[in-house]
Amino acid sequence: MAKKETLIGIDQDSGFIRAVRLGFDRHKGKEAKSSEFRLLETQEIEGNFSDENTLLAALKQLRDKMSISSSEKVATCLSGKQTYAGEMNVKKLPEAEMRSMLKLELRKTMPFEPSAAVFDFNFLPVDESRPSADGIPIIVTAATNTLLSKHLGVYEKAGIKPDTIDVLPVAAANAFWALRKNDNNSDQTHVIIYIGSETCTLIIDGDKSPFFNRSFAFDMNGVANQPANSPDALLQMSILSDELNKSLTYYRNTFKNDNISTITLMGSHATHAAFEAVGKKTGFVVEPSQTAQIVGRAKPPVAGKFDLAVALAMRAA
Repeated sequence: MAKKETLIGIDQDSGFIRAVRLGFDRHKGKEAKSSEFRLLETQEIEGNFSDENTLLAALKQLRDKMSISSSEKVATCLSGKQTYAGEMNVKKLPEAEMRSMLKLELRKTMPFEPSAAVFDFNFLPVDESRPSADGIPIIVTAATNTLLSKHLGVYEKAGIKPDTIDVLPVAAANAFWALRKNDNNSDQTHVIIYIGSETCTLIIDGDKSPFFNRSFAFDMNGVANQPANSPDALLQMSILSDELNKSLTYYRNTFKNDNISTITLMGSHATHAAFEAVGKKTGFVVEPSQTAQIVGRAKPPVAGKFDLAVALAMRAA
């Protein structure tokens, strides 16, 4: 007999908190399918949450608005310079040996000391034609102990206990892939852009494409209420297009991969008409993500806005 459960996903940065409640029926011994989740509730609180006390007050407000109970699983997300997400190829080792090896390898690529961080890894599917000498691909995620402690501290003070904590690039990729498990275009490389309050995070991923991500400053909030053809909006889209082209050029040259056709937008103002300028300048189709809209069949929210929160809630399952 199925057990009815609810899950909470919270997407939060310096300018907003977005949360969703998903419902699904858990069947013992079976993995939850994305098509089985139901979007029950969305909540958004806007403000300046750079200050911890202001953030704490807003999280308490969210807890009360959604009546978040201690029995509900909650998933949250970390972002910024004290986080890391990357793909690497490794030889499969026992858990303890794997972690020791990763600490050594991460010192070469991670912008902070691995011994002062918490990290995790997940094995990726391996193509049957892949030579064994190439190793096994894994996604490694990490966050500094300082950032993680601060994050957990403010949530626990607000009466919310996260069960799962992800890093933004991987959470955004999960939001994209959530409803594409059986994608016929498995050879395609996908570009995802997550639009935050002060930054954009670019993710490049695909079944046969190496995972890549980077973040850069981007002020979409400053032009959100302006026409798509206003000088300020066109300037921001030009900045975004230039950053995108730089990253794509690096990706093509590094990984010899040029199988890109679409750019998927998530986050704040993903449906703004100004993003059409990015498509014209880069030559790609630009479209908002539809994950939350599909899960919220009865009353779909604005495209792209709650997709990260939905993916986080799915992870809590």
